[in-house]
Amino acid sequence: MGNLTGALAFIVRRAIAGVFTVLAMLTITFVIFWATPTEPAQFLYPFQHVTSYEIAHGNHLLGVDQPKLDQWLHYLTHVPLFRFGHAWEGRRVTGRQTVVGGLPIALIVFPALRVTLSLLVGGAVVVLLLAVPLGAYAGSRVGTIGDRLVSVLVLVGICTHPMVIGILIRSLFAGRLHWLPPTGYCPLTPPPSGACGGPAAWAEHLALPWLTFAVLFLALYVRMVRASVADTLNEDFVRTARAKGASELRVIGRHVLPNTASTLATMVGLEIGTALGVCIFIEAAYQLPGLASEAVQYMAGSRALDLPIILAIVFLLTVVVVVGNLIVDVLYVLVDPRVAFARDRTSSIKAAAGGVI
Repeated sequence: MGNLTGALAFIVRRAIAGVFTVLAMLTITFVIFWATPTEPAQFLYPFQHVTSYEIAHGNHLLGVDQPKLDQWLHYLTHVPLFRFGHAWEGRRVTGRQTVVGGLPIALIVFPALRVTLSLLVGGAVVVLLLAVPLGAYAGSRVGTIGDRLVSVLVLVGICTHPMVIGILIRSLFAGRLHWLPPTGYCPLTPPPSGACGGPAAWAEHLALPWLTFAVLFLALYVRMVRASVADTLNEDFVRTARAKGASELRVIGRHVLPNTASTLATMVGLEIGTALGVCIFIEAAYQLPGLASEAVQYMAGSRALDLPIILAIVFLLTVVVVVGNLIVDVLYVLVDPRVAFARDRTSSIKAAAGGVI
C-alpha cells in the first residue's frame, strides 16, 4: 500500500508541475505577442493604408483594446478548456459593429494535431525498433568492425539537416524507386467521401516521414543502448546466466536489454520537445499538414500575428510535451519504483536540513 501511495504522489506532483508549465507557456506567449510590433486591426482592414480610426475600430471589434490583464485572464480561462474561438484571419467587417468570418480554430488545429501526433508516435516506434537491436549488436561487440560500422552509419543522420535527409529519402524511395508516395497525408480513418484514407494508406504516406524521423534520432538511442549493454555484460548476474548455459541471444534479450528500459524512457521524455521542432522540417519536406507547419505559417503571417490561433497551437504543443513526459514518468515508476521513493527521500532530507540543501 505504501508503494502505491508513493508512486501516486509522485505522479500527482508531476501532473501539477505540468499544469503550471502549460499556464506559464500561455502567459509567455501572450507577453511576447504584445511585445512584438503587430496590428490586429489589419485583419479587418487589409488595406495598404489604414487610418487611425480604422485601427482603433478594428482593435475594438476584436477586443484587443481591452486592458491586457483582462485579455490575459480571458485566454487563461478559455484556452485550457479547448474553447479556442475563431481565427482573426478571414474575418471582415459588415456594417460598423459586426464582424463575420474567420474559421473556428478547432477545425484548424485538431486535424493538424492528429498529423503531428501520427508522425511523432510512429517515428518514435521506428526509432526504438531500429535502435534497440543495433545498439545491442554494437554493445555486445565493442571495438569490432561491426560496432564501428554501426556507430559511423548512425552518426551520419544526426550530422545532417532534417530537410536534407527528408529530400534525399523522398528522392530515393519515392522519386527513383517509386515504392511509396512522395508527399501528402491520408487520415487513419477513411473519410465518408471515399477519398484517401484508412490504416494502409495512412501508414503508406507516413512511412518515409517515419524513416526520416528515425534516421535523425537513431544515433542518440543506438549509442545509449550500446553503452548500457556494454556495461551490463560485465555484471555478475550476466556471468551467472552464461554459466547456467544460456545462449548469448537469451542473455542479451532476457537479462541485459531490460536494464536499458528506464534509460530509454528517460531519453524519450527528454526528446519530445526536440522531436516537435524536428517535425517542422519533416512536415515541410513531405508537405504534411501538421501542427508544427501550421505554427510556422501563422507566426509568419503576411499582415499580422493571429494571436488566438498562436495561443491554441502553443497550448496544444505544450500539452503534448507535458502529457508525453507524464506518460514517461508513469512508465518509469512502473519499471523502477525506486524513482518515486528517491524523490520523497530527497524532499525529506531537504526539510530536515531546513531547506539548506
